[in-house]
Amino acid sequence: MSLLVLGLLLLAVAVAGLVVGRRRPKSRAIGLITAVAGGVLGVVAILSQTFYTQDSGEASVLVDVSGVIAGQETSPGFHGKAPWQDVKTFNIRNQTVSFVGKGDTDYSGGSAAGPQVTAQDADGVSNDIDVNIVYSIAPEKVTDIYRQYRDEQNFVQQFVVQQVRSQTRNVPNQFSTLDLLTKRTEVSSALRTALESAWEGTGVQVDQVNLQEIRPPQAVRDSYSAAQQAQVQVAAEQSKLDAAKISAQQQVVQAEAQAKANEVLAKSLSEPVLQSRYIDALKSIGDKGNLVVVPQGSTPLVQVQK
Repeated sequence: MSLLVLGLLLLAVAVAGLVVGRRRPKSRAIGLITAVAGGVLGVVAILSQTFYTQDSGEASVLVDVSGVIAGQETSPGFHGKAPWQDVKTFNIRNQTVSFVGKGDTDYSGGSAAGPQVTAQDADGVSNDIDVNIVYSIAPEKVTDIYRQYRDEQNFVQQFVVQQVRSQTRNVPNQFSTLDLLTKRTEVSSALRTALESAWEGTGVQVDQVNLQEIRPPQAVRDSYSAAQQAQVQVAAEQSKLDAAKISAQQQVVQAEAQAKANEVLAKSLSEPVLQSRYIDALKSIGDKGNLVVVPQGSTPLVQVQK
């Protein structure tokens, strides 16, 4: 718009040069040079306001000098416009809103950064949360966004940032302290659902939600760590108990098997079989030149060698 004003001023200078040249013959040359230079520069300045370029990943809103919206453009390349129209550009690529630690507030185009969000869980415990949200704008909605917020930075500050902080504070109320620490996926999913619901119909799309860290008070973290250690110890003791039970069961099975074997063996040892084994044992002892004494009244068979 400033170039349009400059172009009109230069054209006015060109007209003035012509007038002076006609009225003052001695200044005709200077007037003619002024008229030509002013006219050329004025036309160039005005023509430069009749086209603009748009990069891929951008969408624009055309606004008349009176503030009336004249149209929008979502495709990249060269485009024409009236010289008195301004181009309000919005970035429709993926943009990031990041709240981490003690970070400073910063706005860069459609992105934003700031300090951590503090939220209470269902148990009333305050937690410091580091969160990173990736979002984008639907190209066809840039006119609606401009109509309400007038430029990209106002839109990011007044809408996107406020919604991210608000929903990040609200969602932890649905979870206990323990669930907030151990069910990160569920918490992240709930935050995404809350943002999608809050942004429905606005042209803002949730592309990614990252809960980078959730920090409860130190006392809660110490208690949680102790509980984890206790849980590990219980698991170890349970494992030992299970091993002892298995060992005892194995011994019982082995004892039962041995008892059954002894029972079968006892049934198979009849009187004649026992007598035969007894005689075989005596014979084996006597064959080695040993003296064998048998109980009185027994009738062992002795082989005598000549």
